[in-house]
Amino acid sequence: MAILLNVGCKLNQYEGYCLAEKYQRDANVIIVNTCCVTHEAEVKSLKKFRQAKRDFPNKKIIVTGCLVQLKPEIFTGYDIVDNEERNIIIEDIFPAPKKSRYFLKIEDGCNQPCTFCVVSKIRKKIVSKPVEIIKKEIEWAKSLGFNEIVLVGANIGLYGLDMGTSLVELFRELSKMSEIPRIRLSSLEPNFINDELISSLKNLPVCRHFHIPIQSGDDKILFLMGRRYDTNYLRKTLELISKNFSDVGIGADLIVGFPEETEIEFKNTCDLIKDSPLTHLHIFTYSPRHITEAYKFGDPVSVPEKKKRFWVLKKLIVEKNYKFRQGLIDKKIDVIIEKKRDMIKGLTDNYIRVNIDQPCNERELRTIRIIKVTETETVGIITQ
Repeated sequence: MAILLNVGCKLNQYEGYCLAEKYQRDANVIIVNTCCVTHEAEVKSLKKFRQAKRDFPNKKIIVTGCLVQLKPEIFTGYDIVDNEERNIIIEDIFPAPKKSRYFLKIEDGCNQPCTFCVVSKIRKKIVSKPVEIIKKEIEWAKSLGFNEIVLVGANIGLYGLDMGTSLVELFRELSKMSEIPRIRLSSLEPNFINDELISSLKNLPVCRHFHIPIQSGDDKILFLMGRRYDTNYLRKTLELISKNFSDVGIGADLIVGFPEETEIEFKNTCDLIKDSPLTHLHIFTYSPRHITEAYKFGDPVSVPEKKKRFWVLKKLIVEKNYKFRQGLIDKKIDVIIEKKRDMIKGLTDNYIRVNIDQPCNERELRTIRIIKVTETETVGIITQ
């Protein structure tokens, strides 16, 4: 059986699983699936590549993923599968991942580049998966025992642009399916969140969880980043979500230390987070990528200052998340059972991982009651 070494986002993971399925019967193949969204991701990818060369010197190493597109010269002499070729190879393949939740790629590509983003330079072409194929893949995931499907893509808000349809139309079609597993959106740009989208989601067993790459809470920095909204729009968008979904978990991506982010701009970001209903943050320290527009801005914010801002936001969101979870005590919530190391955990639809000291099978959908919350953990018991 082929060995897969995966790095990167949920989209990248899906593509890696599909390649592994393609070569599943070939024990002589090692697949290294790379990422380059940040400098850290690039370092991790190269570490996996070196690991493959060291541990499997006599096997065929196939290298793919975004770092291959960015720096192909690194992998000279090895079997390179670029993104376009990979998409053709996996076009008719449904993966069989050994995970608790099923990641389903519905779209690839982004034609709305931000000044800091390397992915939009590498994954330019919008390619959407036809609705009927998505439906078939959902049935496939159900047959494997998955009770949650995470819709992933480079920019899922652009779904259907190449086919004359839209993400809203996809949701309307999926709502016609019977006994569909619960659906989670992986990441959705704020400029695609509106009344129409919210309305279409309400006809689906959708998770009360949104992950929004807001990137900054300051108008000047948002402009320099090439984002398509301002902080006033962000506040209204977050309010729209909170108004329509009770106990909703709202996560966000944030970049600290972007060029020209001084203490003033950073304070504006902190103030927006404090006053928002956000419950989770993925915080990144800015790392310049040489093919992006922002590269010409330089990298003036020092590493120690970036780390300081990182931990300020980390402390802030830990406090907000703790308060959010306290509000869930004694409430009953459905969870997907996960096995993390030797522990059994359940993932709620609003993105809380709950410790469960009871025997369960991975991928099961169970109802639990939250009985205890601390700053670092949430504890629940199964009610059915």
